[in-house]
Amino acid sequence: MLKHLELLVCCWLLSFAAQATSVMFVSPSTPDDPFFSRVELFTRLAAQNLGMELTVVYGDAHRIYQHAELEKRLASDQPDYLLVQVYSGSGKALFELLKRYPKVSVISLEHLLLNHEAEDVGLPGQRYPNWIAEVAFDNVAASELLSSYLLSACQEYAQAGRPGVVGVNGLHGQEALQRQTGLVEVVDQRPPFFVHQVVNAKWQRPLAFQQTKALLGRYPDTSVIWSASDWMALGVAEAVEPLTRKGLTYCIGGFDWIPEIVDAIKSGQVTASVGGHFMIGAWALVMAYDHLHGRLPAYVKSGEAIFDMHLMHKDNIKELAPLLDPKAWQTVDFRSYSLFKNPGLSRYSFVLPGS
Repeated sequence: MLKHLELLVCCWLLSFAAQATSVMFVSPSTPDDPFFSRVELFTRLAAQNLGMELTVVYGDAHRIYQHAELEKRLASDQPDYLLVQVYSGSGKALFELLKRYPKVSVISLEHLLLNHEAEDVGLPGQRYPNWIAEVAFDNVAASELLSSYLLSACQEYAQAGRPGVVGVNGLHGQEALQRQTGLVEVVDQRPPFFVHQVVNAKWQRPLAFQQTKALLGRYPDTSVIWSASDWMALGVAEAVEPLTRKGLTYCIGGFDWIPEIVDAIKSGQVTASVGGHFMIGAWALVMAYDHLHGRLPAYVKSGEAIFDMHLMHKDNIKELAPLLDPKAWQTVDFRSYSLFKNPGLSRYSFVLPGS
């Protein structure tokens, strides 16, 4: 009788393993990308906690390569859920590809579609039934948050004759455009500050270093240097180091909350960073979990922001920096964010502890 019971338990466990929910995360970059490697890491933590099987496909930082790689993988492996950041300019083609696999439920990460693309593909579920949700945050609002802090931090230098602002952006695309819009809108409302120039450093730290040196040579009255990523902000900080040794102060900020930015803020090399979106894949998995249990809310199809970004600076870094350590999340039950597990809630509260 005992052996029969053991056999039943063994068969049940094997059946459960075979039925585990499969998820494919499409990283738009490379395995060693300073930001998306972190997104992948925390997505893996959430998948393990939620009992999901996660595989990763890399887009190699190029929309054509990502499309080709995804097409190849889907031809042989169709997961239950697909998490993908849609490159600006590739939206229509990508969703037409995914339409061929109606049993794959798609959750998009960020809202990076160009205006004409948004018209072509609509909102989740409108024209592509297997596109079930979008996990988005407001890039413009996040940039406004960062920009306002940088201007306040450098107010005295602007009044002392250095009101110039320069920007180091990423690649041309909706993400870079949204972040630059936030910068310009804030600066326009804060005289005597004004924007000299915003350049594109293609998310590359060495290029940001070179471009910053050129910008400061061209615009010596600059005090604020805005960057669209922390990785580039570190290149900016390197570029201004010889000038800071001569007594000049710069207010430098970026996006992403990569681990290296913590020491840079503590030392004063970088003034602030806006982030929290390293959890975007983990939040998407919570939504997949709820969809699996019939509790995905309708508003995740509306195009509105699902979570907010937060600002890290010298006054709150002790509270926020520990959240970048994966160990802080290993004991977190991601089901505590689930609407299925919290039936009294109707909206997600994807809030980082202490933020």
